[in-house]
Amino acid sequence: MHPQARHARFSLIVCVVTVALAAAAYFALLATLGPHKARGAFGLFGILGLLGLGPTFYHKKPGEAGIVMDERDWQISCRSQIFAWRIVLLYWCLVCMGPWAWVAIRSGIDAVEKPLLAVEWLPWILMVSGIVYFIAWSLAVLRSYRHEKDPGID
Repeated sequence: MHPQARHARFSLIVCVVTVALAAAAYFALLATLGPHKARGAFGLFGILGLLGLGPTFYHKKPGEAGIVMDERDWQISCRSQIFAWRIVLLYWCLVCMGPWAWVAIRSGIDAVEKPLLAVEWLPWILMVSGIVYFIAWSLAVLRSYRHEKDPGID
């Protein structure tokens, strides 16, 4: 398996496990301690620090011949990053406009003047955009390498 595909698979596993653990802990704490103390479950997002280990996949072993990434791999990387940024932009459009449209449609345009989200949620929304980026990038890389391996798929 190509190092970039291993990196993408690792990133996908870290993101999915982190989100699953944080969500499970949040709902477990929500049921027992209430909404204010349940936010402590988001400390599990610290597991995302493992994403910093991604560059270790691109090192060659001592004495190993060849290159780590060629032109095709760089193209796959660039296309995957473009795809991931498009998904993040869509995420931000939904996060910014979704609640506004929901309130405007249900309660009228005058109700939109009140704050919709507490300011304390904004850093969490930004952090989730990073998770969305890594998941989208990982899926695009894995799909691209699967597509390259099996040229019969269009």
